[in-house]
Amino acid sequence: MALNNNQAFAIVNELWKQYTGQKDVATVDLQTAIDSGSATNILTEKEQFTKALVARLTKNWFEDSSYRSQYKDVFFEDSSQFGAIMQSISVEVPEVKESHAWKDFTPVAGEPATAGVYKLYLPVVDSKYYGKSISWELPICITNEQYDMAFTSNSELTSFVNYILMCVDNAIITHLEAMNEANRNSFIANKFVAEENQEVEGIHVVNLVEEYQKSQSTPANMTAKEFLNNSDGLRFSSERLKNDMLFLQKMTTLYNTAGKKRFIPKDRLVFQLLGAFKNRYDRVALTDAFNKEFDELPLHELVPYWQGTGKKTDWDDISKIDVKVADNKTVTKSGIVAFLCDKWAIMHTIKKHRVAATYFDPEALTQYYNQFRDQYMNNLTMNAVVYVVQDYVVPSSASQGGENGDAGQTTA
Repeated sequence: MALNNNQAFAIVNELWKQYTGQKDVATVDLQTAIDSGSATNILTEKEQFTKALVARLTKNWFEDSSYRSQYKDVFFEDSSQFGAIMQSISVEVPEVKESHAWKDFTPVAGEPATAGVYKLYLPVVDSKYYGKSISWELPICITNEQYDMAFTSNSELTSFVNYILMCVDNAIITHLEAMNEANRNSFIANKFVAEENQEVEGIHVVNLVEEYQKSQSTPANMTAKEFLNNSDGLRFSSERLKNDMLFLQKMTTLYNTAGKKRFIPKDRLVFQLLGAFKNRYDRVALTDAFNKEFDELPLHELVPYWQGTGKKTDWDDISKIDVKVADNKTVTKSGIVAFLCDKWAIMHTIKKHRVAATYFDPEALTQYYNQFRDQYMNNLTMNAVVYVVQDYVVPSSASQGGENGDAGQTTA
């Protein structure tokens, strides 16, 4: 289990400065803070006692759900006191095979088990271990001089203390929000990595400009700025999002990086939309719409930006992420407008939260420490899609089947 005490406070402070506009949006190293799960062969590499110990201490998180059931249950899940690390479990069910008569059961190591003419395709249990947690604290000091001399009544003193505690709570909430957004941004960054990795099949990042042009009888070059001022193109994006929401609720292997058969129950479907894109959509796409009820964007949660405003609030900054994920991969992308995912794909749980206090007698002051120990986890075996608005260049005949042009970043 990794507990990253030293790195966490620096990451939280950096995110908070970008979040509150004190710094420009810049690269944040999230690989020490976000846990993507350890290799599934962790137990096969350990001797028997360690296997038994890990199995005893592990808290299980089952990924699979009853496909037809309706859940009554964005990303926070309550932690349990039991288990030192978390284990995310899924079961890969084999394909349907022809049935034969039963005979003797003769299992063979490394091959499908056989019973006479039967081949027994046993389910494969896959698991990821999440043991990384981070800790940080927010200190605040109140001196006895403030108590004794600055107020004329108990009510004034109470108001002062309550005001300090309110400011501390505000700071804690904004720091937590920044870390929660960083957890989501880490997942988005990994989807870009998967999209650029030719070995990872599936639908991970969708350029709405490219998809719109491919839907036309004669595709043409189109910039992001042109798309954001094109009412027909914007309405096409609403149609695409609605279709994908339906696809994600059915069992499919297309939308995760591991080729797992997954679906998203309706109550676990998270749809986050960039506020600037929504406002542009309403102004351009709905102004001349004949039947607005058919062209409305699907139900969503608005976000003002993905990583922060930095010191500016222009399109490139608010639609941008700039983070470092596993294996020192830096992902800098702008033009992100929407994110569809399973709530269980991005997990955050508070392992421990406490307030400690120390009284220093010679100085006559009390030091308070708001202390957190959290886990932030990405499960890339769950379904999710990232949507971007980026320049599209029609591939030339000489490059057909290759790259579809460079995806530029254009200020809207």
